[in-house]
Amino acid sequence: MKAILPLLLLAAAPAFAAPAACPDVNEQLSEYLASAKQRVGFDGEVRVEFEVDAEGRATLLALDGSRQYRSPVRIAMSTLECQRGTPQRYVLNIRFADPAPRAVAAAASATLAQAKPGDTPR
Repeated sequence: MKAILPLLLLAAAPAFAAPAACPDVNEQLSEYLASAKQRVGFDGEVRVEFEVDAEGRATLLALDGSRQYRSPVRIAMSTLECQRGTPQRYVLNIRFADPAPRAVAAAASATLAQAKPGDTPR
């Protein structure tokens, strides 16, 4: 059975130009990290901060959380396919857990926000 990884995207839309974006980040990371939960064997959470430059290249800025999941997340980040645009900074909270029952999963939602270049997290 393929593990479902709930991803919570935190970031804020700029009021200028088209932002550089990774439109399928949920699907890309879920597909790449699907086997990590099975390999590690227990629940965990990783917070990752990255920036997408004007050319659409994702650069890892910070990685924190469950140590056993950091390496798979670092590798997965290097495989992201993003689009060109105004540079954007993203923060993701990735939770590695067994799939939620359908009723719970249907009620879950993800929030997307993007930080303007130059904004610093507090």
